[in-house]
Amino acid sequence: MLGELPRELAEDRFWEKLPPPLLSMIVLGLAFLFTGLLGAAGSDGTADSKAFVRGVPWNVWLAVTGAAMALFVVLTVQAVRVLQHPYRWGFYPPRRRILGYLVCAIAGCLIASVYRLQLSGALPDLPVRELDFRTLVPFIASLIATAPWLTIVWLAHSECRELSIREDRPPGGQHVNDYADALEDRSDNPALFPPAIRRLERLWQLLLVCVGAFTIGVVAAVASAGALRGAFVAAHPDRADEFPPANVLLYGATFAVGLAVIGVPLAVAWRNRAQQLAERICPMPPDARPTAEWLEERKRIEHLLHLDIGVLRNPLTIFSVLAPLAVSAIAAFLPQLAN
Repeated sequence: MLGELPRELAEDRFWEKLPPPLLSMIVLGLAFLFTGLLGAAGSDGTADSKAFVRGVPWNVWLAVTGAAMALFVVLTVQAVRVLQHPYRWGFYPPRRRILGYLVCAIAGCLIASVYRLQLSGALPDLPVRELDFRTLVPFIASLIATAPWLTIVWLAHSECRELSIREDRPPGGQHVNDYADALEDRSDNPALFPPAIRRLERLWQLLLVCVGAFTIGVVAAVASAGALRGAFVAAHPDRADEFPPANVLLYGATFAVGLAVIGVPLAVAWRNRAQQLAERICPMPPDARPTAEWLEERKRIEHLLHLDIGVLRNPLTIFSVLAPLAVSAIAAFLPQLAN
């Protein structure tokens, strides 16, 4: 039936199949594993180095960074699953587009890696062996997690822009042109609208997941940078000005701007398509004099399509921008607060 979604659009319940204790053990196990690997053979043999690697500030950085790498692994797995089964999230990108966008995302990550390698000489001076390598590994892990999620955001953005003009065919050839029919069909058949609403709802869920994934990754990266500064201040109290709090704050602000650049265009594109569907379902009366019943119906539809909340007033949008700034502020000034 046209009013029902095909089975291919069933939600991805991969994580729900894992028992909660097992999932917690996997994440914690990965965190401890990465923490141990990052801290292995850290002393350079001197007394100061041995004391430093046993101290709390360095072990805090290890724990925070190990937890961040565990989160990067989880985010990467989820991103790969979305790319493997995009139709479960309401979009059907061509294989060529997926590969093209993924190549672009990987190229961007490679450029970021080259830039990071050029900054090796600017790293904090800590009594730890191969500090450059120990800080480079989590950075590479973050880029590995970023590439597929950036690809998903671009694919979802393209999908939102083309929903009303492209005919969608999921795997198996089953025709699911519900949104285009709902917008273009001149018969105003009400049966066409439920699938379109469900389709937009799936894309809305994908938007929330994308913003949430980037927010989690950014907060983890900023917390790791703040912990590294705390270790540097503990090792060289008289040289704290070489790694000022402003550096961590700037780091968080950069990520906040990046999140806005990535998330806001997708949210705007989705909102434009949802607004078109709302106009189609509940058009303005011919006399341009809406009645109380029309206003109530329009309000109900806009609430169903999340149009009653502005893009900039959406709690998730605000959280995604403010979270990196808040975490960077706490992480930057934590050593001063501790003293």
